Amino acid sequence: MSKLAVGVVGAGWMATDYHIPAFTSHPDTRVVAFAERDEPRRRTVQSDRSLPGYEDVASMLSAHDLDVVSICTPPSTHEEIFLAAVDAGCHVLCEKPLALTAESARRMADAAEAAGVVTQVGYLHRYYRNYQRAMQILSKDLIGDVVEVSVAHHSAPPSVGWYYDPRLSGGGVARDLFPHTLDVLFEVFDATPEVTDATVRYLRDRAVEDAASVSLDFDGTPVKLSTTWTQTDGVSRFLVVGTDGWVELDPETLRGEIHGRTFEFQHGELPMVDIGVATLFPASDDDAHTARIHDFADHAAAGDRETAAPAERGVDVAKVIDAVYDRCDVTWEEAQ
Repeated sequence: MSKLAVGVVGAGWMATDYHIPAFTSHPDTRVVAFAERDEPRRRTVQSDRSLPGYEDVASMLSAHDLDVVSICTPPSTHEEIFLAAVDAGCHVLCEKPLALTAESARRMADAAEAAGVVTQVGYLHRYYRNYQRAMQILSKDLIGDVVEVSVAHHSAPPSVGWYYDPRLSGGGVARDLFPHTLDVLFEVFDATPEVTDATVRYLRDRAVEDAASVSLDFDGTPVKLSTTWTQTDGVSRFLVVGTDGWVELDPETLRGEIHGRTFEFQHGELPMVDIGVATLFPASDDDAHTARIHDFADHAAAGDRETAAPAERGVDVAKVIDAVYDRCDVTWEEAQ
């Protein structure tokens, strides 16, 4: 079977550091072109990567017979690019958030369904090995019934200016960081939550929020989320308490207790050596970014539309975030 031809839209760090290398290293895909509106950036990447660059997705689709389009552009552009790719019969990997609103996301998901193409939203956390281990524990009900969940996800403020323009981003830190967490929560509960409380705060002189706190109700189970653009190194901690134990994890460490017995993983691996005074774990090659792109490529090559997070998941996530902003009386459409 010939390799799937991939076109990448956007040539920022996400494209050059992850999408282009990951599709290049996958046995069933090859990157044949990219599109980037910024001419100096386009010329730089064209030279560095030895790839033809185009001003927009339409020009790229006209010049190449593509099988896959990978979207690494600001959220305000996602719907137009996604629909153009789907109309051309291409499978689509789209960075999160899928769209600025649930209404936009719904149009995208419906178009993909009608075209019968493979889609995936680029959520990251589910691809960390600790999260995969935790999902195994939770899916087997090893900690009993889930009593409550709390998630803290804090990171450095983005360096790219469009994040702070609601016309391009569709919101601030809530639209940026909550999608990763919500994607995991939908797997844990397999239910649609109610937003019972939400607040956003403006820590700096920006048009979008730097901090957000949300309370959700998943069929009677309370979930609390907090997120900020504050921490240089960042922290993403997920705590699930059950009737028979608990698990707490971040991308590096997973620990917990089941029926009184404690355990710990590092990057999804059990200790290699435990001598009492020291616990040694094997070296890690945990690369969630490459894992998510390769997972999508596997599905696209097989024509399997049942990806980990198809466009329909993007709709569900967008509905929750829209509800958060509605509760806070923040309407980003007015800024567009």
